[in-house]
Amino acid sequence: MILKSTLKYLLLFIATGIAGMASAQQLPLTGQYLFNPYALNPAHAGTFGSSEVFMNYRKDWANFNGSPQTFRLNGNGRVYDNMWLGGEIMADQADIFYRFKAALSYTYRVQMANDQFLSFGLSGKLFQSLVRVDQVNADLTDPLLRDISRITGTTFNAGFGLVYTNNNLNIGFGMPILFRSRDAYLNQSEGRFVFERAFEFHVFDRYALSNQLQVQPFFVWQKTNNQPAIFDASVMFIFLDRFWLSGLYRSSSLIALGVGGELYRGFIMNYSYEIGTGGINYRSGGSHEFTIGYRISIGDGSIFGNSGGGWFKGRTRQDAYPQVIDYSNRRRYNQ
Repeated sequence: MILKSTLKYLLLFIATGIAGMASAQQLPLTGQYLFNPYALNPAHAGTFGSSEVFMNYRKDWANFNGSPQTFRLNGNGRVYDNMWLGGEIMADQADIFYRFKAALSYTYRVQMANDQFLSFGLSGKLFQSLVRVDQVNADLTDPLLRDISRITGTTFNAGFGLVYTNNNLNIGFGMPILFRSRDAYLNQSEGRFVFERAFEFHVFDRYALSNQLQVQPFFVWQKTNNQPAIFDASVMFIFLDRFWLSGLYRSSSLIALGVGGELYRGFIMNYSYEIGTGGINYRSGGSHEFTIGYRISIGDGSIFGNSGGGWFKGRTRQDAYPQVIDYSNRRRYNQ
């Protein structure tokens, strides 16, 4: 029994070490927030005045067998006036280590003045971790491994976000992880997530360079207690309110290039390639991230929208980057 307990501690210590080498965050990083800011902060539900859903796949360190890969599905929609509900599902795998997250969020938007809003988002999260001992490259008849095939654990946490919007300017602050784990060593030995409080701050704006070209700078700062902070600086060039090219620099010596756009009436695709500029990341083979999504008109006030009506009425298509709705004057969009 003592040897088996020791094995469990050892496996979970390795899992924690791999996660720490991958990034300074408790959860995998992503760049999809450039066009889907809800993926960064739950208070961004409804930022573009539309219900939306996005599916994302990321493959890290492509040159290594068993390197991390992550699937995400997130979306949000207006359920009543200025209230929004959203959710996210994430499945992450790094060799024999698996992690799953399911989250629900509630967002409330307050109009402060013309084109100015304050949004508050609150989320509840379920986390499940799994170590597949039966996939270890070892003699599974060994007494240490014979009766241990999987180590699993389930934990809960919460997060919140606050976003101020003024036309295209967005300033946000949040805590993706609100509660620090107690009895961290016990939780880790039982296969459960161990959490430190995490903080996030971001700001982005959009400027017109011409009638057909806009530029969007985006800055993100993320910090987890007892770990180094990570800073992202990016810029996106948006053509015809529909197509974009993006570049991102991450302070962990990574750069990423992306291309995407609205292919047809709210249907969105994006691909980005991330490569390291130093250390092990330079030899990793880079990371690939692919996202597809759909933005839905909400002119009738429901989560399912009303194609052909509402504030998109009279438009030939939905803009990938529409202006934020002014709730007190939204009847003018139907004229």
